[in-house]
Amino acid sequence: MLKLALFLLVLVLLRQVMIGALFLLAEECSFHLGSYRGTLLLTRLIWLLGPDAGMRRSLRQLTVHAREALGETARAIQGARRLADEARAVGSWELANTAINTFINAGLYREALEVEQLWPRGKAQALEEELGESEALAQLNLCEALYNLGDWKAAGERLHRLEEAAGEVPILRNGILLQRAWIQANTGWGANALACLEQVEREDLPRVYWSEVTFTHAAALLALRRYDEAEQQARAGLELARRAASTRNGLFLLGRISLEAGRLEAALRHFEVGAAHPYKGQGGSGLLAWGDCLDRLGQSEQAREAWRLVLERDPQSGAARKAISRLGATSDPGGLVLGG
Repeated sequence: MLKLALFLLVLVLLRQVMIGALFLLAEECSFHLGSYRGTLLLTRLIWLLGPDAGMRRSLRQLTVHAREALGETARAIQGARRLADEARAVGSWELANTAINTFINAGLYREALEVEQLWPRGKAQALEEELGESEALAQLNLCEALYNLGDWKAAGERLHRLEEAAGEVPILRNGILLQRAWIQANTGWGANALACLEQVEREDLPRVYWSEVTFTHAAALLALRRYDEAEQQARAGLELARRAASTRNGLFLLGRISLEAGRLEAALRHFEVGAAHPYKGQGGSGLLAWGDCLDRLGQSEQAREAWRLVLERDPQSGAARKAISRLGATSDPGGLVLGG
C-alpha cells in the first residue's frame, strides 16, 4: 500500500510539473514567439491533464489572447465576456485586463470602459493609490479605449494620473512612454513623441508588441512630415508584426503616410490591402483615410462606400463621427451607436 501511495503521489507531482511547464511554454508562444496556434495547441493539452480552477482561468485567459491576436474576433469577444464576469467575481485585474484588451481590439471601446465602471471597488477609487501591475496595465489599455472613442484629452489625462500611481515596473514604465508618444504623435506633437520614444527600452516589452514601438516612431515622423523616414519605420514595423491587428494597422499606416505625402496611387494600394485583411476590428481612422484618398482621386461613390465602412466596422470610434460628416448625414444612420 505504501508503494502504491508513493507511486500515486509521484504521478500527481509529475502531472503538476507537466502542467506548469506546458503553461510556461504556452506563454512563451503567446508573448514572445507570436506562435498563437502553438498556444492554442498547448492549452488544449493542459486541459486534458485536469488543471485546477486557477489554472483553468489562466487557460481561458491565454486562449482569448491567442484568438484576439489571430484575428478570430468573434470567438475572442465571446471569451472576453466570460473573463470580464469572472474577473469581477474573483477580483482579478489580470483577467479584467485581458477582457479589456480584447474588447478594444474588437472596437468595443465602451464595453472595455464598462469593465472598470462595474468593478466592485468603484471607478472613483481606481487611480487614488499605487496600483498593482495588472490593474495598471488595464488602466493603460483604457487610455487606448478613450482615444479610439475620439477623446484624446481624456486619454492623456488618464495616462498622466496612471504615471503617478503605477510605480517603476519596467513593462509599465515603457508602456506608459509608448502610449504618451502615440498620443503626442496623433495630436500634432511629433517632436515630443520622438523625444519620448528615445526613453523607451523595447526589450522590456513583450516581443510581440515590438512592432508597436516602430509604428509609433512612424506616426511621430508622419506628424513631422518626414514621409520617407516614416514609411521606412512603418515597413520595419510590418516585418516585426506577429499579431493580425499589427499587420492590418501597419498597412493602414503606410496608406496614411503615402496619402499625406501626396502619393495617392500608392496610398490606395495600401488601403485596399488593409481593408481586405481578415482582421476587421477597429480601423476607423484607416478606412476614413481610404475614403479621403478615393475622394481626392475623383472616385466619389467609392469614397462614400469606404466612409460607410467606418460606420459598419468601427461604429464607436471618433472616426465614425467624421465619416457621418463626410457622408452629409445629420443623424446616426442605421441606429449605430457612435463614440461620444
